[in-house]
Order: sequence, then C-alpha cells, then structure tokens
Amino acid sequence: WGTLAQAQIYASYGEYSRSLQALKRSGISFFALPPSKLPQEYLKLMFPQPWWNDLVADAGKNGLDPFLVASLVRQESELNPTAVSPAHAYGLMQLLASVGKENAKREGLKGFQPAQLLNPATNLQLGTRNLKSVLDRFGGQPEYALAAYNAGDVPVRQWMGNVDYKDIAEFVESIPYTETRDYVQAIMRNREMYRALYSGK
Repeated sequence: WGTLAQAQIYASYGEYSRSLQALKRSGISFFALPPSKLPQEYLKLMFPQPWWNDLVADAGKNGLDPFLVASLVRQESELNPTAVSPAHAYGLMQLLASVGKENAKREGLKGFQPAQLLNPATNLQLGTRNLKSVLDRFGGQPEYALAAYNAGDVPVRQWMGNVDYKDIAEFVESIPYTETRDYVQAIMRNREMYRALYSGK
C-alpha cells in the first residue's frame, strides 16, 4: 500500500516516470501474476496514458495502433519526456537529432532544434512519423519494425535472411541480440496490456 500511495502521488503531479519507477522498485512481481489478480489501480499506474490526446491524434494521422505507440514510449523512456540517452536520443520516443530533423522537414516544421524533442507533443508528432517509416520499410510487421527501431535496419535484414522462420514468433525468439529480443517481446506484451485495460479486449 505504501508503494501504491507513493506511485499515486507522483502520478497526480504528472511525474509518470517516477511513479512507474516506484512500482518497479517495490519488488512486487507484477508480471508474474495474471492481470485479473491485480487491482486496477496498480495496472493503470503501470500502464498510464499521459499525453494521450496527442498520442492518439499522431498515431491516427500515421495509421498506427496507439497502444503500440504507448508501449514503445513506455519501453524507450519510461514516460520521461526529458530523457536523453548516452547515444543522444531525446525524449519520449528516444529520437536522434538527425531523425528528428529529417521528420521535422517532412512535417513542415521549420527551424528545428534537438531541444524541441524534449517537448512531448513535438516528440510524439515526429516520433510517430518515424515509426510509420520504419514499419513501412518492413512491410508493416511490428516485430520486424521494433527490432529495427532498437538494433537498426541492417542487422534485422540479416536476421530475416539467415533462417527460414515458420512464423513471426519464431523470428522474435531467434533474435541473437538479447537486448533487442527482450525489447520486442516487452513492447508486444505491453501493447496487449494497454489493450486489455483501455479497450476491453
């Protein structure tokens, strides 16, 4: 209950990243339990919907599943809009400055500066456009696109060509980079959690 109260306080102030981290630090094995065994309060703090109006609008404009976008944001930045990685990827969807600049040009945004990627609305606008481009390069298959988002296009093309996989699940299980394999599996799992919580499916 102490963990829940702490997470709720952070979330009430819009500190969704701290709220999520508080739940993770609790040591409670949330994913070892079926969702039906956990109170809704915990689940909605674990899978919140900050910036939801912008996210849904930008996802819709690019023909994306908003729950997939939300899951990617959760995995990439833990909902921290000011996150900057050691590789200088910025914001919610962890965009490199070069990726931000390229997509800003496509969106008709002039005078782009990397610091703009720390603005959630701008990050989601450019990030969803970028994710759409990655999906298009991989035939709309989310698992391939997510692997490329994490590891780059070249390794994924190599993995796709090396073995005749019987299905996409086998491809994911066979990804040789542990980080990328875990990344893809986490996002796909979390997308189903978002769907179950907010769409009733």
